[in-house]
Amino acid sequence: MIAESLVERSLNHLLRQTPGAAAALARHAGASVRFDLAISRLDYRIADDGCFSEAVIETPDAVIRPTAALLARLPFFGRDALRLADYSGDPALLATLDRVFKQLDWDVEADLAPLVGDVAAHRLHAAGRDTLAGIAQVFSALGRNAGEYMVEEAELMARRVDVARFNHEVDTLADDVARLEARLRRLETGEA
Repeated sequence: MIAESLVERSLNHLLRQTPGAAAALARHAGASVRFDLAISRLDYRIADDGCFSEAVIETPDAVIRPTAALLARLPFFGRDALRLADYSGDPALLATLDRVFKQLDWDVEADLAPLVGDVAAHRLHAAGRDTLAGIAQVFSALGRNAGEYMVEEAELMARRVDVARFNHEVDTLADDVARLEARLRRLETGEA
């Protein structure tokens, strides 16, 4: 109950901050959306103003299921990671939700300004953005370095060029075997 309310307030806050987002959803007033998380389901109905409201839903009009890939990429890729979710239900509603979610933009500075002032809000937002970019860069470098170590140093994985060469040699060998079998059949039947 608390999670549903928190998610509802957060989504509605983002909808109100993003011009045109609530208006786009208002065209689907009365439709139901389920966010099917592995541990719980969050059910909402789209209100007349285009915002979400908690609802008890038997069969939702649209279902959105986060995937492991989405959850792993969400902190670093934000809205772009949402394309990795599983979607099912009414195609028109899903298309609208997709458009709306892609354009949602949290104005962090506007939310922080009443608490800490405009200048501090700007600086905190810039510091947070730079920190997240740095973390993403560190994980990207770690991934590249781990891959390079596994290929070059530990030899736990083959290099791409070695795999391509091996596949080419297997294909050549398979062709040679096929030709040899055909030649043997001809020799056995006395055609050669």
